[in-house]
Amino acid sequence: MYCAEDFEIIDFHTHPFLRDTCNWCMYPGAVPDMERFQEDLTAAGISRFAGSVIERVSGAEFAEIHRLNQDALCLKKRLGDKYIPGVHIHPGFVEESCGELFRMHDAGVRLVGELVPYAMDWKHYYDEELRVIYQCIEALGMVVSLHTQEEDSIDRALHAFPGITFVAAHPGEKEVFLRHLERMKRYPNYYLDLSGTGIFRYGSVAYGVKEVGNSRFLFGTDYPICNAGMYVNAVLHEHLEKDDLEAIFSGNAKRLLGL
Repeated sequence: MYCAEDFEIIDFHTHPFLRDTCNWCMYPGAVPDMERFQEDLTAAGISRFAGSVIERVSGAEFAEIHRLNQDALCLKKRLGDKYIPGVHIHPGFVEESCGELFRMHDAGVRLVGELVPYAMDWKHYYDEELRVIYQCIEALGMVVSLHTQEEDSIDRALHAFPGITFVAAHPGEKEVFLRHLERMKRYPNYYLDLSGTGIFRYGSVAYGVKEVGNSRFLFGTDYPICNAGMYVNAVLHEHLEKDDLEAIFSGNAKRLLGL
């Protein structure tokens, strides 16, 4: 049995914050600030973490989106290499989103998202507006992290942009997880991070590796919404080989993000 200290662990899916309105921990006081945030991840064996700053916004003005991206850059400046920031876009603001992608890319950002349409007043992962934004993402060689939704518009994006790596979040319950795996078999640019609902169902990670290999899964937690230590141990206690764990815990994230 391996332990966390045997691996470099990168959490591909977190949501750091500078303001209380961006702190998505469900229970007040559990994660009061970024000091506790870092302490919890370090205690779980996680050395680096990625993700976007999220907040429920109206979607009426791009200034709301820009502010979240600025928070991410501020956190990057404060935390250094420990934090891997993600940038938000919005299909209601195509020109502004593309400009923001280039600006953030110039600042060293290589991750888009996690995109959370439900919190920002947009719905689908493919339409004419997003097609233009995806063209910018593809040109910049960025990776897209996105919240799993019930509808399947992501298939259109996967088909239209094979040069973009899309990393879906949350394996979900068995029916959803099996749908993820089928999509991974159809599209080599579709990956899955292990955050949120799903891997508390024992055997799911090992089954996924058996079906599609270890190169398509990234370790993630959705901290501070979810308990980071639980996710580290959930993966460690699956029946996986050391090379599987190395790939999932950090190797795949480093390869995709050029770390």
